[in-house]
Amino acid sequence: MISPSALDDLRERNPVPDVASRWVSLRRGSKGRMVGPCPMHSTNPHARDSVSFECWPEGWVCAACQDGGDVIRLVELRERLDFRGAVAWLGGAQDVDPEEEARRARERAERKARAEAQAATYRERERRKMHRRWEASLPLAGSPAADYLALRGLSAPPTAHLRFHPRMPYYVATGKDWRQVHEGPAMLAGIIGPDARFAGVHITWLDLSTPKGKAELFDPVTGEVLPAKKVRGSAGGGRIELLRGPGAPCLILGEGIETVLSVYTALLETGRSLDGIAMWSAISLGNLAGGAARDSRERHPTAKDKAGRALRVPGAVPDFDSKAVPIPDHVRDLRLLGDGDSDPFTTRLAMDRAAARHAAPGRRVSIAWPEPGRDFNSMVA
Repeated sequence: MISPSALDDLRERNPVPDVASRWVSLRRGSKGRMVGPCPMHSTNPHARDSVSFECWPEGWVCAACQDGGDVIRLVELRERLDFRGAVAWLGGAQDVDPEEEARRARERAERKARAEAQAATYRERERRKMHRRWEASLPLAGSPAADYLALRGLSAPPTAHLRFHPRMPYYVATGKDWRQVHEGPAMLAGIIGPDARFAGVHITWLDLSTPKGKAELFDPVTGEVLPAKKVRGSAGGGRIELLRGPGAPCLILGEGIETVLSVYTALLETGRSLDGIAMWSAISLGNLAGGAARDSRERHPTAKDKAGRALRVPGAVPDFDSKAVPIPDHVRDLRLLGDGDSDPFTTRLAMDRAAARHAAPGRRVSIAWPEPGRDFNSMVA
C-alpha cells in the first residue's frame, strides 16, 4: 500500500502545469491558473483560443470534459492507466523520512492556508468590484441589452437579474498583469452565490450589427479570437435568477441565459400561467450537473483521444462533493433544460447526472430537450 505521505511527495514532485505542458500549450489565466487546450479531448494541442482546461500545481479542471482532479488523475485519463500505472508513470512513490514528511506537511499546510487566504481576498475584491459595476449599470428595459434579447426573439421577465453597461472593459492576462483589449456595451447578469449573496456577473459583450448581436472580439496584440461572454467573480454553485418566485414549487433550470429565456418566451406567448414557477440559469453545464464520481466514466461513441481511442467522458453518477447549483427544499417540481448546442452524448450524461444529484423525496425531476438538431432559442426566434 502506498502511504499518503509518499503520494503527497509524488504530487509535489509533479506539479500539474508541468505535466500537462508535455501534451498541450498552456498560458496564464486568471487567479494564477494556467489555461489552454485539454490534454484529453482537444484536437489542437496548441490552440490559442482554448480556455476549457485550467490547472494549478495541485489540481486541474476541464469545462468540456466536466472532470478534474490531481496530477495522478490527469495521467490516469490521458495515458489510460490505472492508479498504480499512473504513479509509476510519474516516477513512482518514494518513502519519506518521518521527520522530513512532518516538515513538508507543515509547509503544505502553510502554503494551503496562504493560498486559501489569497484566493478568498481575490474573490472578495473581485466580488466588490463587480458589485460596483452592477450598481453603476442601467436597467434592462429600453436598453441595447433588451434589443439584443429581442434580436434573439426573446423576452425577459421584469424580475430578471439583468442589466446593461454601456462601457464594460474586457481584460486578458499577460504575464502577471492584465491588459485591456476592449471596452463596449454589455449585458450584465447578476450571479447569486450558494450563500444567497451577490457573487459576480456574467457578461455578454454586444454588437447589434452582427447576426446574433454578440460582439466579435480579437486580441489586438496576438490576434486571438476572444469569447464574447465571460464571468467575473465567482460562479461555482451560483445561479442567475431570471423569473423570480420566492418559495415557488416549480423551478425551471437551464444552462444558458438565452436557453431559459427561450422557454419563458414560449410560455408567455402561449398564454401559460407562470404562477408558482421560478426560472434560473446555472451559467454552465458543470454548474448545473456538478462533477461525476471518480469511477463514473463512459466511452464516447464517436470522439477520440490523441491516440485515436474512444474518449472516456464523465458518466451519470454524481460526485456529491463537487459544486453545483443548490436546489431549495421547497422545489417539488424541477424541470431541467437540455442544451441542443452541446455534444449530445456528454450533455445527456450530464443531464442524467443532474437529475440524480438533485433528486429528493417528494420531488419530481424531469428533463426537457429541444427538437433534434435545434436549440430552444432557434425554436422561438
